[in-house]
Amino acid sequence: MRWYGRLRRAGEIAFVRRRGRQAAFATLSAYAAPESAGPSRVGVTVSKAVGGAVVRNLVRRRIRGALEALPMPARPVRLLFVAKPAAATAAYPRLAADVAAALGRVAAAP
Repeated sequence: MRWYGRLRRAGEIAFVRRRGRQAAFATLSAYAAPESAGPSRVGVTVSKAVGGAVVRNLVRRRIRGALEALPMPARPVRLLFVAKPAAATAAYPRLAADVAAALGRVAAAP
């Protein structure tokens, strides 16, 4: 079950990317900024450098699936995951491990 809402506006995504804490891994980069109220919100971006539309959607679904398997952070946070080209060829367990490590690193208290 999904414990998060979605980041939808370009301004929200830009804010998280500009002001949030960052963690980089082989398959993705993650950014997090505190959420003032409400549930946590997540955005996933996958550029054309990762692959065609089918590959980009597969990577996006895998990242969201890995997030849904993880527990909710203790406090509300805005998260942004930016997939790297290596995410297209990475096995799901590797991508899920990177998502879990990124969430633990950027969502931790400063």
